[in-house]
Amino acid sequence: MTLKTRNRLLRALFVFSIVCCALLAVTLIAAFVTGSVVPPTDTELSDAQTKMQYARRVLPFMQYHFAATMIAIGVLVLYVPATLFFIIAYFENTQSSEIIFFAGVLLGILCEGVRLLIPLFSLGLSFSRLLFFAARVMVVGRFAVPLCFFCMAVFSEAHQRQDVERNFTVALALSAMLAAGLPLNTAQMTTTCAIPTGFATASVLFRAVLFALTVLSFWLNAGKHASMELKKMTLYYVAFFAGYTLLLLADSFVLLILGTAALATGTMQFLRNLHRLYKWK
Repeated sequence: MTLKTRNRLLRALFVFSIVCCALLAVTLIAAFVTGSVVPPTDTELSDAQTKMQYARRVLPFMQYHFAATMIAIGVLVLYVPATLFFIIAYFENTQSSEIIFFAGVLLGILCEGVRLLIPLFSLGLSFSRLLFFAARVMVVGRFAVPLCFFCMAVFSEAHQRQDVERNFTVALALSAMLAAGLPLNTAQMTTTCAIPTGFATASVLFRAVLFALTVLSFWLNAGKHASMELKKMTLYYVAFFAGYTLLLLADSFVLLILGTAALATGTMQFLRNLHRLYKWK
């Protein structure tokens, strides 16, 4: 992919993310004005949230707040155009194949925006096609983020850069296939306004394995090329993923604050070290 084509793709994704943010904002405002916001009632806790129940009983500031969930989703959605703006300005003349995969990561995060729709207009209490579609989109995004990062770590060597488009397409297609194969429990929603899926433990384990393999690949590449930037990118990738995961689980203000701080720090430092890596090449 040429630099010009990549920049066009990034600008198109930036415009698309702005349009999505605008549509979600209008829908949210309309729901608030008409009193059509329905917080989760018949909720199901994820395994990670179940383990946090003890902390909730001991620490008052860990208590569930519907507002924290909605803000966390908003942070993830607004994060996408903000990061794309930074990338377009910072990497406009930098030939980095990693940026293509990072665009896939951002597209996966943007999919979290559909969670804002689930508590609006009683959508989460229905069994409509829109609810099924929103749930599938969310699951696609949750597979796309770790898969695109994994491709970034494994397929960024010089001899593999001719296959960036193919690997990028395979990562998104695999995310869609995995999401399509999971059953949905639309009779419930989690405290984070998500629809529970079947094989939840297997899905979490799959993403955890991808995360571990990505960290290992980044670290091995750093040693292979004796690159301090790659070593720092490994650490900031961990910070990014920690922040991203906390925001997915955020149904309290403490998780919202910690997740936002880790995601922002991890992203900015990861991209800065990536820019330094190509600056010296």
